[in-house]
Amino acid sequence: MTRKIFTNTRERWRQQNVNSAFAKLRKLIPTHPPDKKLSKNETLRLAMRYINFLVKVLGEPGLQQAGVAARGSILGFFQQAPHLQSMEELTLIENCGVPSPGMSSNIAECWSEVSSP
Repeated sequence: MTRKIFTNTRERWRQQNVNSAFAKLRKLIPTHPPDKKLSKNETLRLAMRYINFLVKVLGEPGLQQAGVAARGSILGFFQQAPHLQSMEELTLIENCGVPSPGMSSNIAECWSEVSSP
């Protein structure tokens, strides 16, 4: 009986640590609306897309001089129109810009579009 209690306690502690780590990760991933609670699966998928997006942004030579990375805002990347050259990139700005009240925006889709080859 004591072993079962110890095992349950250890598992509860482990699960609390995992949940705490997910809560910290959720705070780092921009979402719209900002207070949207993501599932663990959504959190991991969006974190991977966000990392790929940031790698691409940091790898763009013109963006570092434009100060997009220093802004700390993903939406700032999409609103910086001067460096865009294709209609596809301009469509991303329209689709990913700040929505008007009552409209929804899925920034995760924008990340996947930006980071896709």
